[in-house]
Parts: sequence; C-alpha cells; structure tokens
Amino acid sequence: MPGAEESGDGFGTSVAVGDVTGDGYADVALGVPGENVRSIADAGSVVLVRGSADGVTGTGAQAFHQDTAGVPGVAEQNDRFGAAVALLDVTGDGHRDLAASSVEENTRAGALWSLRGTASGATATRSVAFGPKDVGASNTAALFGSALR
Repeated sequence: MPGAEESGDGFGTSVAVGDVTGDGYADVALGVPGENVRSIADAGSVVLVRGSADGVTGTGAQAFHQDTAGVPGVAEQNDRFGAAVALLDVTGDGHRDLAASSVEENTRAGALWSLRGTASGATATRSVAFGPKDVGASNTAALFGSALR
C-alpha cells in the first residue's frame, strides 16, 4: 500500500467503488485527507486499490496527491485532499474516472480534481481541477466538493 501510516491520516475517510480499469472487477478509491505529503501536514491523498477475481489487493495500488506529477496545484498544509472521492465515467470510455476533492483548498473555498481512468488504473495525465469560481459560484468558504456522488 502506498504511503506511510501516521496518526491522524484518516485512511478511508471517504470511499468509492467502481471499475476504473474496465476489467470487470470493482476497484476502491480511499480518501486519506490527513496524509502528510513529505513534510506538509494534512495535505491529503487518495489511494486507488485494485479489484481482482479474489477481491481487492494492495498489489498495484496507486496514490495521488497535489504534488503528484500531472495533478494540478500544489500540496499545502491542511488542504485535506481526498476529503471526498467518487468513481464516475465522466469521459464515457468505459473506465471510471477518479474524482477527489479538497474542501479546505484556498481558505475553504474547496476544489475538485478529475483523474482519468485507464486499463492500467487512474492517471494524472490530462487531469483537471476546478473550484467554485470556475463555475460561477461564491468562493467564500464554499467547501466546494464536500460531497461527491
């Protein structure tokens, strides 16, 4: 399993289940909003665990955070990336895409990231991020992305 276990990680604070790889097995996205990224406290991350004929396995698990190459933005203290997660096929290609939010981003305005699903898992390539200002909503303590479906 990627990442180091630390007190207060909040591993599994948010959970989503869906087939990211298109292999017919459910994969599991786990929010870890209290994960420290290097020395940045509570920057947060998301772990994607693979499904198989025998159930879920840590083999091939992936971790993403705001300092992962290709993920827009930068990890900051108390962002809590991964506060909410969802697996949705927003591109219509048969692979569930990973949605993750950081409700504390930009002084509680919040933001949402979308990482594409592929046959080999989620990828940060061509991932996007947006917040309340991007959709014409109030930016003051909006907690954008508090709940995802």
